[in-house]
Amino acid sequence: MEPAYDLMARLLTEHFGIPEEEITPDATFEQLEVDSLARVELITMLEDRLHVTLPEEHGNATVGEAAAYLDGLVASRPDRGRAAAPAGDQPVAMAGPAR
Repeated sequence: MEPAYDLMARLLTEHFGIPEEEITPDATFEQLEVDSLARVELITMLEDRLHVTLPEEHGNATVGEAAAYLDGLVASRPDRGRAAAPAGDQPVAMAGPAR
């Protein structure tokens, strides 16, 4: 599975048009000009790909802090070594739209 930082950087570049060179572990989402709507979209994409549920708000974390938090969630998943359940069996995130 792709590390959370690499996935997040790829999504920020491909889906939100943020230049790759601006994305660093110390950059905040505010510095990257990721607004609240884009954050919800990013959270939803990360939840879908990593099969985790994120809290409504994780503070004003940097990209590196958010990635470390995601990696911890993935590592603590009981099914981390098996195939993920179908998307319909996943809980709905408080921050994202209903799926």
